[in-house]
Amino acid sequence: MSVRSPDDMKKYAMEYAAKINEAIRSSVKVGLPAEKVGGKVYGDGMTVIRVGAIHEYGLCPNPVRSFLRVPFNVKRKDLAKTIDTMFKKVQDGMPVKVALGRIGIAAVNISKDAFTNKGYGTWPDITAETKKAKGSSQVLIDTGTLRNSITHIVESKK
Repeated sequence: MSVRSPDDMKKYAMEYAAKINEAIRSSVKVGLPAEKVGGKVYGDGMTVIRVGAIHEYGLCPNPVRSFLRVPFNVKRKDLAKTIDTMFKKVQDGMPVKVALGRIGIAAVNISKDAFTNKGYGTWPDITAETKKAKGSSQVLIDTGTLRNSITHIVESKK
């Protein structure tokens, strides 16, 4: 461990304070942000955002199959660990935007992984009729459009 001069310590503290202020003014949106997927439409004219909302919150006859809230809750310890790791990296010099982007990527992966394990075991199965119509028993995967639309954006307020 190297010994830092008082001037070096002051400079480090000022730089870190600036990064903390930047982080406070910043956020990560994960899911189907309108800025990135607002224009995506299925063949029947239904928007990806609408389909996502139907599954995330449930709309009769579709049950709740949360691909955002529930997976983030199930994996909250993993997500918290990622956040902690990234902010230690910010302390060591990583730009805030890079750290937030990596947090966003981790959250996107948690959400997308929900599609491979039935929402971490929380999604109800699809009906026999739906299985027959789709030719598959996979829950929430038909064309892959919804899953492939999940993304993140980092925003900063000035």
